[in-house]
Amino acid sequence: MTKPASPQSPDSAAALPRLAVSGVSKSFGSNLVLRDVSFSVRAGEVVSLVGENGAGKSTLMHICAGTFPPDGGTLMLDGAAYRPASPRAASKAGVALALQETAILPDLTVAENLFFGDEPRGLLGLMSQKRLHWDAEALLADLGFALKADRLGAELSAAERQMLEIARAVRQKPRLLILDEPTASLSSHETDLVLKAMDRIKQGGGSVIFISHRLDEVMQAADHAVVLKDGMLTLDAVRGGFTRDDLIRAMVGRTLTDIFPPRPASFTDKPVRLALEGAVAPGLKPLTLAVRAGEIIGFAGLEGQGQRPLARALSGIAPFTGGTIAIDDKATPISSVSRGIAAGIASIPDDRKHEGLALDLPVRMNVSLFALSRKSRWGWLRQQLEQTFAEEARRRFAIRTTGIEQPVRQLSGGNQQKVVFARWLAETPKVLVLYEPTKGVDVGAKTEIYRLVGELSAQGVAVILISADMLELIGLSDRIHVLFEGAVTGTLERSDFSEEAIMRLAAGPEGVLGHAA
Repeated sequence: MTKPASPQSPDSAAALPRLAVSGVSKSFGSNLVLRDVSFSVRAGEVVSLVGENGAGKSTLMHICAGTFPPDGGTLMLDGAAYRPASPRAASKAGVALALQETAILPDLTVAENLFFGDEPRGLLGLMSQKRLHWDAEALLADLGFALKADRLGAELSAAERQMLEIARAVRQKPRLLILDEPTASLSSHETDLVLKAMDRIKQGGGSVIFISHRLDEVMQAADHAVVLKDGMLTLDAVRGGFTRDDLIRAMVGRTLTDIFPPRPASFTDKPVRLALEGAVAPGLKPLTLAVRAGEIIGFAGLEGQGQRPLARALSGIAPFTGGTIAIDDKATPISSVSRGIAAGIASIPDDRKHEGLALDLPVRMNVSLFALSRKSRWGWLRQQLEQTFAEEARRRFAIRTTGIEQPVRQLSGGNQQKVVFARWLAETPKVLVLYEPTKGVDVGAKTEIYRLVGELSAQGVAVILISADMLELIGLSDRIHVLFEGAVTGTLERSDFSEEAIMRLAAGPEGVLGHAA
């Protein structure tokens, strides 16, 4: 365990902390969630709270936001005792919380959601729709969020709902803004806007605590990092006093090099498992590609450069419109998802909550969905067989759950993603397409997913990895192809991997290549 080192600086030591957390503990029944946690947040400071799922981060933030009280310890806000009895009391004290699971009302407009419970009033005390709309448009424009004030909540994407949730919290002009995984569903551009909003609050003397699994964001935005593991503080350091490896070690007890599985030196003796020749799709220029059995081929690029069309074409959701596709030297048109599955292609989507899972159904039904036709007779599956299959999947994929009847909605992001893997990998595929496979999951769950991908690779599965996480691409891939405007601009061998090399290609060369074999 890394010994916590309380951050100090000559300029800040004399000032009272915006928030001081001292010896806070919390239990739910016999489960001790927080153990004697102490740290502070200063005015004009961005603090990142980091840790695996289940480390106690959300519990700590809910205590700070008044959702429930601590069992022990104290909180101070600008030098005064702070023990909010409710979220409303916390809000009145100047503490706002924006959650990852948004509470946007679907039948209200963006403006109405933004000012819900605090609508601008006219001279007679009546709500002014015109002023409501103007004020909403002004705030959204100030933040740079591309949301129209008159759109209904039901029309918003997951990313737009998250941005509205953040805007709603920022509107309160809190002394302390708490953001729980604010960028998990956002694009790189949207993420930049949120980070800029955090910086603006900081420059205005406000304080921000943000929970994030994206360590690049932590390294970029945090003035101060706090790490929890098993409910205990394992690292407390200011900018310049911690590295990415320090964060990982404090979270999981391992370094970055321990997270990724070892890779073979060469695949030249392996047969070609997947071959594309001049394959095209809307948003994707002709692509020629050969992936050998066991190879992990990464695809990198800036946002919107052809990654989604490639993933959807390979999975059969939006099929290739030209060129040829072969699996094990056999021409294999992938004209639909069912044809892709029949050909041995498994695909993990980037949006597990809308494309990969039935959130209100239990783990048992989610993991056995694609196994029904193979494991059942006359179109039905005996309950005992389904339970046995689900229990085996839970063990194989290390899904942490109270039982196979627990609704998937109640699981952490990492365990939800493991359910998606379990569903698609009921049988070992020939080709596995991974589109942002670890988005929104913690380092511990990432490590388990990487181990699983390494095992599948060792069994001869050809893997296509499409990811915006450069460390993930560099750590897992045997080759990396970089996309720009729907075409491959260059290919990097493992010996040439670096973030700088990827970004040079991602910026777009003068001549765009279309060959990636």
